[in-house]
Amino acid sequence: MTSDKPIPFLLILLTVLTLILSACGSSASGQAAIATSVAMTVQAQNTQEAQFTPTPLPSTDIPPLLSSPIAGATKAPPTAPPTGSGNAKPCLSANFVVDVSYPDGTIVNPGSTFMKTWRVLNSGSCYWDSTYKFVYIDGDIMGGAYVYNFPGAAGPGETVDIPIQLYAPQEDGTYTGYWKIQSPDKTIFGVGQYDTPLSVKIVVGSGTPANNKTATVYNVTAVTYEVGRTCTSANTFYTVTAYITSNGPLTAIYEWAQSDGNDKSNNKITFTEAMTKSVSREWSVNRNASTNPRWMQIITTSPTYQEYAKITLPGLCW
Repeated sequence: MTSDKPIPFLLILLTVLTLILSACGSSASGQAAIATSVAMTVQAQNTQEAQFTPTPLPSTDIPPLLSSPIAGATKAPPTAPPTGSGNAKPCLSANFVVDVSYPDGTIVNPGSTFMKTWRVLNSGSCYWDSTYKFVYIDGDIMGGAYVYNFPGAAGPGETVDIPIQLYAPQEDGTYTGYWKIQSPDKTIFGVGQYDTPLSVKIVVGSGTPANNKTATVYNVTAVTYEVGRTCTSANTFYTVTAYITSNGPLTAIYEWAQSDGNDKSNNKITFTEAMTKSVSREWSVNRNASTNPRWMQIITTSPTYQEYAKITLPGLCW
């Protein structure tokens, strides 16, 4: 069996020197000199091998080299984090609740001062505080400022009343102005799904046909509803609240109508100024009753006859 290992250089050198010494019969001093030379050669070779012995690399993966940056290149902007589920509330969102004072259509005297107030729900996820503003958007400014400080704080799910002082024009007629909320970062937003501005709409005149060029009289101008439902083992109880708005001082006569034919007539509600008031009615349905849809409705008979929209009640508890 043969070996493939190469013959060491040192062994070859010693063999050649031995043959030379044998052939020439060199003296002891010559042999010593040659031995010294050989020893120095061996030492030098060992030193050289020690200097170039490579250090083994650790047995880990080596990451690839990064490319050199290109002059003038800029980093790409970071990718925005996911915003979460589609049901997450937006930061800035508002819903109109009610006109606390001077609902649309209110009749005011020429040149008079009035305080318009809206009640607004914070339906978003951000907290409203004094860093928010209330700003004019369009229409008749009616002597008001273009920007008002926000009147108070409102956390998510809370309401806040927003009042602004305005001045009725001297000329008779109908005037309308539009307003929105402004966040600290200058984002302007309105109310509801369609970002609607809050409005103030007045009719300037005395409120009587003789003195008012628009021949407008005080009347009920709007009715909205809110429904509550309570469940027991035997009955479903509904409580319907109607918010009735007038455009000035008046006494209105109204009735409740409902789908089962039961009603309550000749109710009176008195307004001392343009405002919104609430009235309520209950309806109890037992568990053996029909599951057909049910509704309730406000009808005014004075100062004018008017049937307002019906409110459909939620289903029975069972």
